[in-house]
Amino acid sequence: MKMTGRERLLCALDHREPDTVPIFECVYSRPLFAHVLGSVPEVFDLGSVMRLCIRMGYDFAFLPIPGTSGFRPAGMRSGEYTDEWGITYRIDPSTWPIDAGIRPPCANGADLAHYQAPDPRDPARYETLREALALARENGRGAVGNVRGPFSGAWQLFGLENFSLLLYDEPETVHKALALVADFAIEATRVMVEMGVDAVLYSDDYGSSLQPLLSPEHFRTFIVPQLARIVREAKRMGTRPILHSDGCIAPLLKDIHSAGFEGLHPIERCPGMDLAAVKRAYGADLCLFGNVDNKDVLVNGTPQDVEAMVRACIRAAAPGGGYCLSSDHSVHDDIPNENVFALYEAGRRWGAYPINA
Repeated sequence: MKMTGRERLLCALDHREPDTVPIFECVYSRPLFAHVLGSVPEVFDLGSVMRLCIRMGYDFAFLPIPGTSGFRPAGMRSGEYTDEWGITYRIDPSTWPIDAGIRPPCANGADLAHYQAPDPRDPARYETLREALALARENGRGAVGNVRGPFSGAWQLFGLENFSLLLYDEPETVHKALALVADFAIEATRVMVEMGVDAVLYSDDYGSSLQPLLSPEHFRTFIVPQLARIVREAKRMGTRPILHSDGCIAPLLKDIHSAGFEGLHPIERCPGMDLAAVKRAYGADLCLFGNVDNKDVLVNGTPQDVEAMVRACIRAAAPGGGYCLSSDHSVHDDIPNENVFALYEAGRRWGAYPINA
């Protein structure tokens, strides 16, 4: 029986085999928006994201609420701006839709003591999510709410270099900052669950292209307790917690697994993340998302190269369920549209269950 996109997503999260491997994408590609919707949205509004998802045939979408990570506010086309977290960003034509932070609001624990976090229940934060959820329901698509995780949120309050020094110089300041961001994530999760999302993705990058950004010891001491608290609260609310962390995070996977997440995105290929190995070690508990290389194959390869990698990912992770197909982070401006379409078409061609490995 043919399933809806939402049913495929939930089936994969339950580690059951749907009719076909679910396909989705984080779309940060202006050429793709222009081709599929006829225009590029000024900002990353979730209604446009869901409309593109529906036109592409994707089964679900990740839907980041405003105030999570440098998504440009409406009306800002150049210069600098400061967001509600007090982080200052500089707009650059190459960075749409997520700008790079250039100035944090805090330097130390004394600054944090006077810091006021934004309101996670501000109704304005969820206006475009409401539109996207209505479109998802009308079209049988899944909807995964998205909020920033504790590590990414906390280090941006201080800058990564300064935050790394505070791990040694002011560990209590680090614990307080992580708890503050986790509190925001938990309350934002509550609102999104009340609105009807199917799962929640916590964006919290822990790895560079070479190695983790923290030692396993620091990760276990500072980050895992907050992750476990977020997961525990999310499950109490009846939703499915998924972690996003790109980069080389293989040394941290055991602790990520111990926090209780139900999904892991995006299994980035370039830093050496092995989808088959992750599936063998953690696939019984973690639904895996991604792993199609967006640094080389999607940028420089042919549609046939893309199809070959899609087949390899399906072969490695889809049998038994618990896998959703996508790039290993996002589709961006440097990826030709024909390769984005090739990924989707190959997924539908080779992803029908039972998988013929």
